[in-house]
Amino acid sequence: MKNLVPLITAVLLGLAAVFAVSKTMKKQVVPQEKMRQVLIVSSPIARGEQLLENKIAVKSIPESVAPKNCIDATNQSFVLNQRAKRPISKGDYLFYMDLELDQSKSKSLGDGQWGVPVTFADPVLLRMLQPGDDIAIVGTFSYQEQLRTGKNADAATKMVRKNVTAVLYPRVSILEINGSTVLLSMPPRQAVALTAIQRKAALYPLLRKKNDEYALNRKDGGKFEDSALTEMLKELQKETITIPLSVSEK
Repeated sequence: MKNLVPLITAVLLGLAAVFAVSKTMKKQVVPQEKMRQVLIVSSPIARGEQLLENKIAVKSIPESVAPKNCIDATNQSFVLNQRAKRPISKGDYLFYMDLELDQSKSKSLGDGQWGVPVTFADPVLLRMLQPGDDIAIVGTFSYQEQLRTGKNADAATKMVRKNVTAVLYPRVSILEINGSTVLLSMPPRQAVALTAIQRKAALYPLLRKKNDEYALNRKDGGKFEDSALTEMLKELQKETITIPLSVSEK
């Protein structure tokens, strides 16, 4: 009995110590503060200079210390290509009062670029895109090819219509999206060509990684002809696949 009393006392003291430590730890735990993604200047910007993507960076800071009226990272596409009202130093936060806020679409164009409105064949694809995205433009169209009916040089020829899908523009930048119409920024020659092409071909946008330098040659994407589907079937097994009957059909 004499040995039991010290043991009980030690257990109670241990529990009291654990309780005290847990209370102290709870007091020391500080709730994690909400962070905010804001825009800062990554390179010095002169007065009147355009705010290009390589001049802007995203910084994560506690919401409590974020300066009033600084621009959130979600509005980066709005900031791009605007012009600075004043010189802005590297590391400074961006504020709306720093920008000219010219809503003219022409101000969003880079030097030597033209804006081209394009209507894509599938507007559903546009729901995945937003201004500032880089896309490749793929076109599906038909053309006629002259083929010989025999192997001889003097063999008769016939015209065969073919359908083909190919990369038309490997990388262009989206300025604005309005329904199924997209405003693109392109050099003049490409802009003129695309204006004519969209009357003859069904166009589709393919999303690219921003500033990706891979596959910038149209030839890198190759072409796909409808006849390739038939050739693909020839490579499959000749046996016809039957669908098994369901339990209720047996």
